[in-house]
Amino acid sequence: MKLRVVSWGLYLVVGVFFGLAAQVKLVDPEAFLSSMLTYELFPYKVAAGLALFAPVLEALLAICLVTGVLRKGASFLTAAMLLVFIVLVLQGLLRGLEMDCGCFGSNTLSSVSDYLLKIGQNLLLLGAVLLARFLESKSKAQPS
Repeated sequence: MKLRVVSWGLYLVVGVFFGLAAQVKLVDPEAFLSSMLTYELFPYKVAAGLALFAPVLEALLAICLVTGVLRKGASFLTAAMLLVFIVLVLQGLLRGLEMDCGCFGSNTLSSVSDYLLKIGQNLLLLGAVLLARFLESKSKAQPS
């Protein structure tokens, strides 16, 4: 029982984080598009499509993680998105870009410490969702 409570708490934290990030992007998709263009990776049309799609996916994942509906798939997709975020931020650091990650509105990454903080934040969320998934599967394997 304790494993389920801990796993649900971890899912709740990651779900709330994704939900809040989605809300900011859904309210102002143009600002998120502007942020995506600072990555200097995507042509305008691709960035525009991602700016519309990513927040909707984040919101759906948040709902699934918190409610438990399709949670196994949502945890896999959440982990995949976090890995993509980490790689995107890392490439900006390695290329020496001053970019806006777009996570929660304007969030300029200009120093190494800014980048490392953002990467660390995403690594913590990734660890939380992976640990939640592990604990949930372990609790299901235990007899009630």
